[in-house]
Amino acid sequence: MQFSFEFGGEPQDLLITLSGSATPQDLRRMNADLISDPRYRTGLAILVDLSQLDASGFDDDGFRFATEPIAERDWEHPPLAIAILAPDQETFDAARLYAAYLGGSASGRAVFRTRVDAIAWLRDQRGNSQPEP
Repeated sequence: MQFSFEFGGEPQDLLITLSGSATPQDLRRMNADLISDPRYRTGLAILVDLSQLDASGFDDDGFRFATEPIAERDWEHPPLAIAILAPDQETFDAARLYAAYLGGSASGRAVFRTRVDAIAWLRDQRGNSQPEP
């Protein structure tokens, strides 16, 4: 699995893009790289783009293994909100299961099929939502 971090943006403070075939070990590696980045901090609004990710290699044990250090990261540096973009059905289902392992909606995560919806939700979480015309 490949991943990249782009800090800065609106409304997200961080864009994480994942692509290729993912394993639980890959998610742990990505998490370790993220928390070692000096730009990573508490209170970020994060957009995670899974548009090019193959998450078919995950099962319940894999999700438990992958989410343990992520839950610890969130405890030490809670994000403002994390919007997960997962357009296709298999990845969407995997992302929802991942979010459930981290506490569901109480984890500050939501899964979306479109970037427009994910961005709108992040903007709303910041309190910057614009009224509809």
